[in-house]
Amino acid sequence: MELGNIHDVSQEEIEKYSQESTVDTFEDSLLLESLKKVLDFYYGEISKETILNFTHHDIDEFTPEMAVEVCTGMGLNSIVKENKASNIAQYFLPCIIMDKKGKPFVYLNKSMREVNLYNPATKEVETYPTNFLNNFTKTIFIFRDQKKSEFIDIDKTKDWFWKPVKSFWRKYIEIGLLTFFINIFGVAMALFTMNVYNRVIPNNATETLFVLAGGLFIILIFDLFFKSVRNHIIEKVNKALGIYFEDEMMKRMLLVRAGYDSMLTGMKADLFRELNQVKTFFSTQSIVNVIDLPFFLVAVFVIYLINPTLASIPLGVAILIIAFNVFMQIPIERLAKDRLKNQQTKQNYLVELVRGNEIVKLSNAAPSKLFNWRNIVSFQDTINHKIQSLNVFSLNVSQTFLQIVNVLVIIVGVYEIAANNLTIGGLIAVTILTTRSMIPVIHLSVVTVRFKEIKESLNLINDFWHLPLETDKQIEVGIGKLKGEIEFKNVEFYYKDSKYASVDKINFNVKAGERVGIIGQTGAGKSTILRMLTGLDVPTKGSIFIDGHDISTIHPVELRQNIGVMPQEPFLFSGSLKENIELSHPVSKNRLMEVIKQTGLEPLIKKSGQGDGLQVGENGGNLSVGQRHLVALARSIINDPAILILDEPTTGLDIGLEKALVNQMNEIVKDKTLIVITHRLTALDLVDRVVVLNDGKIVADGQKDKVIAALQGKK
Repeated sequence: MELGNIHDVSQEEIEKYSQESTVDTFEDSLLLESLKKVLDFYYGEISKETILNFTHHDIDEFTPEMAVEVCTGMGLNSIVKENKASNIAQYFLPCIIMDKKGKPFVYLNKSMREVNLYNPATKEVETYPTNFLNNFTKTIFIFRDQKKSEFIDIDKTKDWFWKPVKSFWRKYIEIGLLTFFINIFGVAMALFTMNVYNRVIPNNATETLFVLAGGLFIILIFDLFFKSVRNHIIEKVNKALGIYFEDEMMKRMLLVRAGYDSMLTGMKADLFRELNQVKTFFSTQSIVNVIDLPFFLVAVFVIYLINPTLASIPLGVAILIIAFNVFMQIPIERLAKDRLKNQQTKQNYLVELVRGNEIVKLSNAAPSKLFNWRNIVSFQDTINHKIQSLNVFSLNVSQTFLQIVNVLVIIVGVYEIAANNLTIGGLIAVTILTTRSMIPVIHLSVVTVRFKEIKESLNLINDFWHLPLETDKQIEVGIGKLKGEIEFKNVEFYYKDSKYASVDKINFNVKAGERVGIIGQTGAGKSTILRMLTGLDVPTKGSIFIDGHDISTIHPVELRQNIGVMPQEPFLFSGSLKENIELSHPVSKNRLMEVIKQTGLEPLIKKSGQGDGLQVGENGGNLSVGQRHLVALARSIINDPAILILDEPTTGLDIGLEKALVNQMNEIVKDKTLIVITHRLTALDLVDRVVVLNDGKIVADGQKDKVIAALQGKK
């Protein structure tokens, strides 16, 4: 594996390299064309002349090593690695993939059924089925964030699913033993019938009849008991797996790193439904059906003992049923991918409509949104109908084969009776056994068809399961209470798919206990600084230090217990005011009331008559905008953090409450490091120093009065 080092290069430096170059030697290089496509994604249109001036070329072929050198010179990271293209994570796209002959393509994106690749030979974006990626064995990864390199070799196996499932192997043995006896009991009815016809009726042996019947009743009682016990064990396993998987899934939802997660909210919610289907399929349905399958062999063996010729009939038809259902997987697999993709779209659209209900009303957008909803539902129903039709058709064909088996057994049995190779009782017993033995085969065929749908769901969940988590790195805990000294050192941050830095080479220090205001136009990078400082986003380049500790070495839990954040758009959970303030852990009643008074929430709880048990409603729907911000402010200071970050703290407040809050906050933030992000001058009364951002860069930094005076002077 080869890793290129980062070297910062500006757009102006890139352009100057294009003045003296020639591309005649590499004009037809497909790899150079592929590299240009990727670099265009990061920097905009870049000429081949510019690209070639970043590498030394004394041979007639543009090589992967030269591509790495170019990327390094342009300030990107590049790694050449032998790997399967199908294992490349979405957050590494675009990248260059090469087949066994060395022919390159640019891997752009991937959906359920297909991938989009840029073909440098045709200079067109082409669509291929996902299995086309199996042809590629070498990758040139190109990315900005050097920390991404640790995720290239991430293990994308499904051990996270199979290990918990396999951990119940003792239970599966118990289920298998119970199923064995249940299947043996299933033979009893056929043998009972055969003996009655062959021995009891011809000899009028009524005493034997009652003995046989009594034994059969005992067997049926044990059969019922064993089936109940088996069902209890299966439900117990299913419950344990359900609790484990849903807990792990929610953990990943909460801890996934923001920069690697591109899945929409509705799609994430739908993952739980898909996970439940996968878990149920493998822990209940498939187990019973697979374990029941040996009964088919037991039944065929018993039939063979009665009459060898008849045993070949259910065996041959079973092979035909399985072959037919394997063939049916081909159209169902294609439809299953479409169903899963559209189901996620439907779920996400539903979540957006519910959350944006008031906006839809105010914008008179209900007709257009309903039209889109009908189209999504119609398409989903069409796919479900097709899948259901194929499943029903497959089941009907299997049941038809079952009837054919019975007919063939009777026809052949008549000839066997005529040849004195079989008795009438034996024929009836074989008929019963044949019908009973074919049921596991039909169930297995249904499971086989259903497996394709479940497989697509499992693949989707597996992709999400392997996204990097905040807690992936083994970070020691124990840093304790921080003082609040902050340093940004050469920090850059690029959002995904952005050609321009949201924060560009930021350098500044904040002393412990200092009060700093950060102002700037919309999109200047203020909120990005907040997200990086709290560990929600990781700098693309550079480092952030708190009390001399790089925040990448501080556990996220300890980092955030030392930082209180009041976001610009606070989110409140459905519940009481008390529950929303003490979100991380309970606090004393005295501390809670102290914070409520400090933040100006006391009139609200007095007026409500419910005290701190006031129900705020879904996302704080029972509160005004200003009241929601006060709750967020109370939440940010409840644990007495060393660093307090306020993002537009006076939003939604009237002038009187705004001034009262600022006066109160001066006491609250005493001996704390305070960072205020705002557009309003009143909020700047809390700070002594102002940093001005513009296009992700610091354009002014100094004493508040001087900076504000300078800005007003420019106006």
